[in-house]
Amino acid sequence: MDRGSSRRDRHLVLRAILLLLVCSLLPRVLAYGDTFRTHDPGTGSVEISGPWQFHTSDDMVWAKPSYDDSGWEQIRGNDTWGAQTHPGHTGFAWYRKHIDITGADKSLAVMIPAVDDTYELYWNGEKIGAYGKLPPHASWWAFGHSAVYSLPVDASGNARGVLAIRVWKAPLASTDTAKLGGLNAVPEVGDKAVLSMRAMAPRYERERRQLPGILMAAAIFVAGLIALLLYLRDRTQRLYLWLAIYLLADGLTGFRRLDAIAYGLHFVWEQLYIQFINASQDISLWLLLLTLFGLNREARWRRWTGILAVLYLSSQAIDCSTFFPWQDAGPGLQWIDAITTAIYSLTPFFIFVIVGFGLARRRQMTLWPIAIAAFLYGAYNITFNTAGQGRRFTGWTLTDRMGTWGIHVGAYSFSAPFLLDLLLFTVLLFTVARHQFLERRRQSQIELEVKSAREVQHVLIPQETPAIPGFSIASIYRPAAEVGGDFFQVMPQPDGSALIMVGDVSGKGLKAAMTVSLIVGALRTLADYTLRPAEILQGLNRRLIGRIDGGFVTCVVLHITANGETMVANAGHLAPFREGKELPVMGALPLGISVHSSYEELTFRLHEDETLTLYTDGIVEARNSRGELFGFERLTELLATRPDVGTIVGAAEAFGQQDDITAVSVTRHPLGERKAATVSLTAQIATA
Repeated sequence: MDRGSSRRDRHLVLRAILLLLVCSLLPRVLAYGDTFRTHDPGTGSVEISGPWQFHTSDDMVWAKPSYDDSGWEQIRGNDTWGAQTHPGHTGFAWYRKHIDITGADKSLAVMIPAVDDTYELYWNGEKIGAYGKLPPHASWWAFGHSAVYSLPVDASGNARGVLAIRVWKAPLASTDTAKLGGLNAVPEVGDKAVLSMRAMAPRYERERRQLPGILMAAAIFVAGLIALLLYLRDRTQRLYLWLAIYLLADGLTGFRRLDAIAYGLHFVWEQLYIQFINASQDISLWLLLLTLFGLNREARWRRWTGILAVLYLSSQAIDCSTFFPWQDAGPGLQWIDAITTAIYSLTPFFIFVIVGFGLARRRQMTLWPIAIAAFLYGAYNITFNTAGQGRRFTGWTLTDRMGTWGIHVGAYSFSAPFLLDLLLFTVLLFTVARHQFLERRRQSQIELEVKSAREVQHVLIPQETPAIPGFSIASIYRPAAEVGGDFFQVMPQPDGSALIMVGDVSGKGLKAAMTVSLIVGALRTLADYTLRPAEILQGLNRRLIGRIDGGFVTCVVLHITANGETMVANAGHLAPFREGKELPVMGALPLGISVHSSYEELTFRLHEDETLTLYTDGIVEARNSRGELFGFERLTELLATRPDVGTIVGAAEAFGQQDDITAVSVTRHPLGERKAATVSLTAQIATA
């Protein structure tokens, strides 16, 4: 072997070693040297193509351009890290990209598309922007959106360096998949004005597609305000209140589609906003359906609805309280979130119970539309909410498919929730309007009945009492409602005596008025045959047995002659007072209860200038705001001062009238002295 051949062999060996060294270092050189290069993008924009250097964890050194990131893994910028190599990762991670842009002007900018969840942006180690706030005081948006930041350019029009994105992903919520975190689309560089328009274009497009939903939300909200005004005008109509709460909450839910709201709320406030509205909407819909199906009249339905409403709101409140410390959510907080979420996700099933039992109780064809609309609305929402829970464990994609259901007409989109909401809104307004029409008609019938009862009562209650020589008779009657159950009669007799009766019929309204008419008619007939109070009560009792449908009548009758001889009999009524002292009248069963009832008489002489006071239980049963009764003790003290009937009735009214009040006083004067009788029938009408 000559020396030339030996030299060639050595060269071959050295070349082979060098080739092996280059091959071993080439991947690292290529990785570090994977630089994005472009010339002036002008008035357009260019995607930052190619893989990004990626590393989980956090270290501020990684923002520096001199840091060697060749050992980092590479991932695509057009999808999340959870969809690539790090499913379920939360917390910090960094993206780095070497960029070389030439010939650019001062308007150069970079657009970062939606990121899960918040980030800081660095150019050559200098912070040039931020999206939300990173821990320790993290704050992130409910829905991601693009943001544009100016990119520094040197005097030569070059932008060379490292773009680093420090990203933080919040702990996963119960409906989150594992495919979240980091970039969702490729960043772009270009003219700042162009990028700003491109960043806003998706929002404009979404609002244009969702314009029908936003307009409907406005209409629903206005309808809710009208319902609220109707309730404030008549607060007895609770149906208007439930309708107002439902419509206002539904309208606010629709306004959530507005980008100004959807992309203006941070995660915590958006969750509080939507969960409070959803709870208000669901509970008010329960109460609406209970009222429309007539189930609200039953105590057990009201009780169970109240229990479930409290459970629903409590679970929502506890769940919402976990949002504030969510940036540090560990297993304990996530378990609390899971339990409370399960409770408020299952509670809305109550709507199916209401619809099912409501149709079983009231099988009316007019209620079927609201039942069907409520069922479809509830079925979709409950399915969507429950199927989305724990998706990263179940792998279910039903909610993704349900989100695409709907109708698309040209540029507009009518989603399934929109269509179901529109259906329920329309049917609900029709059903409530029909319900209120029927209620108004029923109320008109009741008012007509009350008017008839008042006319009957005006005929039966004496408008004025004829003057009786030797006596003055004063009376005041204050019904607690439009038509009361109290009554009294003053019947002068040819011999100068008087027959006086005061009583109280159980119940009110036309039925009570008809009973009073029966009593007055029977009294006038009986008075033609006897003036003995006990015999009159026995005759009235016989006529009332079986004719007042389980009711009864308390009554006191007295007969007083011109010289003051008085006989009194009592049928379960309050004993009269003589000069401030209660008469010892024997009690007996009220009229209309037993055919075997008997009544005893008390006989005494009413002297000149003495006064008898007869009254009904509305006086002693007056009740103040503390729940105290006026009672016999106060009445006795009052009568000891020998007041007129106006003072007696006024004291009871001022204390707190709860029932009809009637007071009649009879004062004897010397023979030959004439006093005018005074009567006040309805000087003041109280309403129940």
